[in-house]
Amino acid sequence: MRCSTLSLMGLVALLGIGLAAPRVLADQDQEKDKRLTVHAAFGRGLNTAQAGNIVNDVILPNHIKVNQGGVVHFLVSGFHQLVVYKPGTEPGDIVVPPPPPPGGNPFINDPTNQFYLGINPAGGPLATPGTIDPSNASNRVESVSFPAAVGTGTPPSEKAEPGVYLVICNVRAHFLNGMFAFVEVKAEGEDE
Repeated sequence: MRCSTLSLMGLVALLGIGLAAPRVLADQDQEKDKRLTVHAAFGRGLNTAQAGNIVNDVILPNHIKVNQGGVVHFLVSGFHQLVVYKPGTEPGDIVVPPPPPPGGNPFINDPTNQFYLGINPAGGPLATPGTIDPSNASNRVESVSFPAAVGTGTPPSEKAEPGVYLVICNVRAHFLNGMFAFVEVKAEGEDE
């Protein structure tokens, strides 16, 4: 009787392990999938988007993790322009022009080592005239892909190398207020 009780206890333990293991593996796969599409706030929201209100000049979270091949969806609120720089670029590397004269260009526009230049909030996409509303300074989503392979097109989209990408607001005053963050692109199979 004692031997059968021990055998039964061993069988129950093995069954428990067998049922728990797939769940642990599924949780790991789910965590990996979470880093294929990530959201980040680029500005706190239109309720804080008033001139001079530095509380709106923020990217949340300021350290974003995404897998190579994944996408970061930036939820842009108000008058901001998203720029992503390739790995190795630090905030101190950005060439910030002197303050513009009244009515002058408020943007930094440093093209060195750029990976992505976002929609111009003062006009249409990539400095083209707006179609319905001449301003893009309202809520919008800009999705930035970090592809694992070179894409097609003219010019072809660039492969995103694993590493830490600098993200800034191209509006000079916003960047100087600290509106920058980092996107960490992890290679497939790279652990947390």
